Amino acid sequence: MRFSLRNIRQRDIALILLVLTIVGGVLWYFYLYTPSQERIADLEADIQRLDVEIRRGEDARRNLPELRLAVALLEEERRVFLSQLPQESQVADVIDDLRRSAEDAGVTIASFSQGGASGNIEDVRPIGFTVASSGTFGEVMGFIGVLEGLQRYTKINQVGLSLSSDDSTDPDLSTNVGFTVYVFTGSDPGER
Repeated sequence: MRFSLRNIRQRDIALILLVLTIVGGVLWYFYLYTPSQERIADLEADIQRLDVEIRRGEDARRNLPELRLAVALLEEERRVFLSQLPQESQVADVIDDLRRSAEDAGVTIASFSQGGASGNIEDVRPIGFTVASSGTFGEVMGFIGVLEGLQRYTKINQVGLSLSSDDSTDPDLSTNVGFTVYVFTGSDPGER
């Protein structure tokens, strides 16, 4: 028995075409339509994400003049601040001023030593110092007040007070004051 297209009836041809149409529809759905819908969903998500980025960029563009002004003001403030710091070569003058201030306050300096200090500021070097001194409470507080008055370029790290003897109404205090002096190490801050 041989197969021949002539022997196929019209009803069989219609069934074969119907099955082929259904198989073609299923293949079209799974291989063309579904991936296209997924791609469309991905593209719509990308469009939404890009719209958000565009709005952010436009907001940033509108804020850019204000930001530039703020940066310029901060740079000017930094320049002014750096110009008020003592130069690295002036540290000896700062130490001499502190010794004179201690003498004026009536405090006796027992030792003045340089220690370590840490900091990571461009063109600024921190130098740590420790001063051991003695004097009455008022004298010691006057000297610490002088150090605090230099707050533009000094930072008090520690204050240690101990009573030398308590047999008077205003006894001598032994003090250890640790502080950091910030000095300018760069070129002229006005050039920046």
